[in-house]
Amino acid sequence: MTLRTIRTRLGASALAVAALATGAVTMSASPASAVSMHGCSYPRVCLYDGSYQNGSIASYYQDTYYQATLGGRDTADAAVNTRNDDSVWLIDRDMSPDAYLCVPRNTAINLGDYAHPNGGTWANDVDAIKIWGDPDTGTCSGTTQVRQGRIPDGWRP
Repeated sequence: MTLRTIRTRLGASALAVAALATGAVTMSASPASAVSMHGCSYPRVCLYDGSYQNGSIASYYQDTYYQATLGGRDTADAAVNTRNDDSVWLIDRDMSPDAYLCVPRNTAINLGDYAHPNGGTWANDVDAIKIWGDPDTGTCSGTTQVRQGRIPDGWRP
């Protein structure tokens, strides 16, 4: 076997190994099951002025920490959670103790459909948000149904 033949075979083998390695990475990297809903892109939680079917997105969130809504606004009429495995708490800090509405993974809701502890509805009462990251299962109290509850004033995770 000549030196030229060895180089040619080694070059071909190296290319084949490189192609296999690239193919393995491409094949093993599957895309996330990302779905947008009602104009809200994955992995966001969007708050709407108006219903999620007809309204416009007022603000969106995707970081998994407690945060006040944009400008401290209480104007949300609807919410869409596009996250696949995270639930979100919509919080009203004007109540004592603070109230929250839990929205499970991949759920869209009109806040006017949910009774608020103040006697009205949740529309225009959300002023903070908490997206629950890992190890959250995307459920609310173990179910994929919207739930609400109370937490101590000034609560922060």
